[in-house]
Amino acid sequence: MALPSCLPSLLAVLLTAAVPAMEDGQVELHPEDLPLERALAADSTGWQTVRFDRVVPSSGPVWLRTRVQVPLREPGAPLPALALGVLGAWEAWWDGVPLGQNGRPGASALSEVPGRVDVLLPLSPEGATPGAHVLTLRLSSHHLGFQPTGILHEVRVGDAAVLARARLQSLLPALCTLGALVLMGLHHLVRAASEPRRTTALLLGLACLAAAALVLLEGWRGVYAYAYPLQVVRLRLLLAAVVLVAVLLPAALAVAFDAPGRRWLLALLSGGLLIVAAMPGFDDKGLVALALSLAVSLGLAVGAVRRRKPGARGVLACVLFAGVLLVRDPWNFQERGFFIAFGVLLLSASVVHARQVRLQEERLSQALRATERLQLDLLSRSLQPHFLMNTLAALTETVETAPARAVHFIETLGEVYRHLVGMSGARTVALSRELELCRAYLALMSFRQGAPFVLDVHGALDLDATVPPALFHTLLENAFSHNRYVQPTTFRIEGERTPGRRGYRLVAPRGAGEGRAVMGEGTGTRYVAARLEEAFPGAWRLEAGPHEDGWTTRVEVPE
Repeated sequence: MALPSCLPSLLAVLLTAAVPAMEDGQVELHPEDLPLERALAADSTGWQTVRFDRVVPSSGPVWLRTRVQVPLREPGAPLPALALGVLGAWEAWWDGVPLGQNGRPGASALSEVPGRVDVLLPLSPEGATPGAHVLTLRLSSHHLGFQPTGILHEVRVGDAAVLARARLQSLLPALCTLGALVLMGLHHLVRAASEPRRTTALLLGLACLAAAALVLLEGWRGVYAYAYPLQVVRLRLLLAAVVLVAVLLPAALAVAFDAPGRRWLLALLSGGLLIVAAMPGFDDKGLVALALSLAVSLGLAVGAVRRRKPGARGVLACVLFAGVLLVRDPWNFQERGFFIAFGVLLLSASVVHARQVRLQEERLSQALRATERLQLDLLSRSLQPHFLMNTLAALTETVETAPARAVHFIETLGEVYRHLVGMSGARTVALSRELELCRAYLALMSFRQGAPFVLDVHGALDLDATVPPALFHTLLENAFSHNRYVQPTTFRIEGERTPGRRGYRLVAPRGAGEGRAVMGEGTGTRYVAARLEEAFPGAWRLEAGPHEDGWTTRVEVPE
């Protein structure tokens, strides 16, 4: 219904002093769908003063009005515009004059046409005069999909170009980190596919990409004016990205610093984040999730500093820096401080990982050089004159007394050396091949000593799993070097399994006389250690000790 031409100016005069000001954070709300004449009248009956960020219509349409200040502008400057950020569909009046609409308010979800979240409306020359003006909105929000704290996010007057540029400038810190986060994430994922310590690189890569997704989701609203029903989709995706970052960053630090009890710690963190994610609403979830993540990261960094882990002090400084940004401005941290704080933190974690990889590569290079030398030492040890003389003497006696058995003796000797030569250049071999070598070696020693020697294998053994070549063969040689076996003897290899690890226990019985199987620092022991370092750099364990019947050697490697 059209209003008399004099009514808008009269309404502006009557309402300007009575309506609460947007500058003070207040608006007036009427919960009923009033007739237009009554809604624009200078009548305060039924109107309630509320905070602008607490406007949540329980039904629709409802009416809202507030006093908005138009600033002074330079002569010749363009007319200002009104920036409105509302989760709903609305129609707007400026001093009682129709200003525009966004979607179409309705009494139900079927009759409502959703509007966009952010809109810029140009003001007319009459409406752009400096001073106080009254903005009146008829709005509805039937397609929210969640219960927000408030649906009115922004009411601001200014130069249209400046307002548009301000939105992008607020996203500048986040957008500046986007390319770096994507490149870091892809770099780590590529390294995860090609380096020994894949877990740390994988977690860092996923954390960087999750942070990059968070940047894109934060910038979505500033660069694309989407319809307000998509706000709940954006908020859910934002929460998912925040939770991923909150889990992946501490997980990467825990693995990188080899934190004790990290499985339980990360399980508790994940459980806490799931509880936070299940709570209603969206406003505080991201803040709580990031605060929990920083608290766990702080504990991991402090523990790493105490254990003198390389790079731990730098990570600790970055965690403290992020914590300061969070405490100083918690409500804007996710939109502004997060990208600087977590970008620096991810970068420091990447530096720590790069140092670890470099150290591992150096250790691997040293192990390879040592292995090349020890391969020749091992073969020469098996070909040493004393060993060959004893073997040939036993063979000569067997040829004279039992020619058929001597043929089998020669075949067994050839089988042992075929295995040794075939394995010497390999980094790892299947456990089944290693056991074949051990059985061939024991069969050879049985011919030499005149007593049967048997290998008993049992426990959690995967015959397709890989081990360094001649690992157990070398340990058996050590046992024969330090013991005199003249009676039938059984050697045992027992398999063990723990989460992510596999272990092997070789039990060598005590021989005759005073000798005992020992784990010294000779060629055989150095060969075993070098081969383990080459195959599983920094991730193996070798232990040995006596037991009631002889000597036990335990080897533990990753799955």
